Amino acid sequence: MLNPKIIIPFRPNSIAELERDLLDAEEKADLIEVWLDGVKQLDEPKIKKIVKMIKKPLILNLKNKKEGGCSRFGDKKRVEFLKIAARAGADFVDADLNLPVALLRDLKKSCKKTKLILSFHDFKKIPKIEKLRRLVGKAFRLNADTVKLVGLAKCWNDCTPIFQISWELAKAGKSFLTMAMGECGEPTRVITPLIGGLGMFAPIEKKNATATGQLTVEELREWWGAFD
Repeated sequence: MLNPKIIIPFRPNSIAELERDLLDAEEKADLIEVWLDGVKQLDEPKIKKIVKMIKKPLILNLKNKKEGGCSRFGDKKRVEFLKIAARAGADFVDADLNLPVALLRDLKKSCKKTKLILSFHDFKKIPKIEKLRRLVGKAFRLNADTVKLVGLAKCWNDCTPIFQISWELAKAGKSFLTMAMGECGEPTRVITPLIGGLGMFAPIEKKNATATGQLTVEELREWWGAFD
């Protein structure tokens, strides 16, 4: 029996907004992802409150514009906030693989029980398989627990490197999140969790999508049910 995991993402402007939206989501999610970049006047107490209020396994990230987010904090400050999240007990923190190596090593030291996701996003294309392999090597040399690789698919054939690196990671027994953005990338969102990926991001409604091409929880479960 297949048992892929649903990750419901949230990009709230406030803790009150997040608390309201969680009412329905926690019943449907295997994991919850919260983008911290939109939370106004983000500080340590707010991060700790978010960690405490969510009962499902929690992924926290803090992205700047280059990574698809809106945080205006510098790299060092963003890592400091992720370190706070790790110390507060978040199950996962997600950091950009292209951050300075010294900052990523420092973040890893704070991840005692928290798992570290190191992620790479290309908003223009799908990288070639050789580059994806180099990114995987870098992530695990930095002691990532999970590597996340995302690119933009402009045609169906663009998805091939994503499928290939997913098979290689699964065969090697590595934890991964792999997908292609855009409408042409939708098959990767269905299939890579079935290959062995950690899960897939899916909002309850399309209007709450945090990336192009995301399928809703209902759509994703329907597809997985067909495979099952």
